[in-house]
Amino acid sequence: MLDYQDYRYILQDTGTLFVGAKFTFGDIAKEEEIPFKFRSIVMRHLMTEVDNEDTFESVFYYMKPEGYLYEVFLQLRAKVKVSQLTPTKVLFGKTKWVYKEHVYKLKEFVALSKEEKERLGIVVQEIQCSKLGIMTFSV
Repeated sequence: MLDYQDYRYILQDTGTLFVGAKFTFGDIAKEEEIPFKFRSIVMRHLMTEVDNEDTFESVFYYMKPEGYLYEVFLQLRAKVKVSQLTPTKVLFGKTKWVYKEHVYKLKEFVALSKEEKERLGIVVQEIQCSKLGIMTFSV
């Protein structure tokens, strides 16, 4: 049976680590291609707060602006890339709703209520963590 792999990826550039939102915390702990420092932050600091089967998508979608998870991701300078419904003008002035990508800083995203996220049709795609934030995080 094929394993569902959409939004389960790790990418890096010179300043950012991109983590697909469908990754579970258990998968992060097992995956060897993930940078060691990020994996150890997940295993030592985050796995105590979440279940192995929780995805980054669900954790970020329901995250509150208080608590240990929020503080850890704030130190990692996390951003959340989402798809959200946005009105656009089409021919003859009609309005059409389409999904567009948007990147929120963690504070902005957590400030949105669950009802607001549902109204905007937000779907979490990826988590972006600063490599400088990862490097300066003391494990």
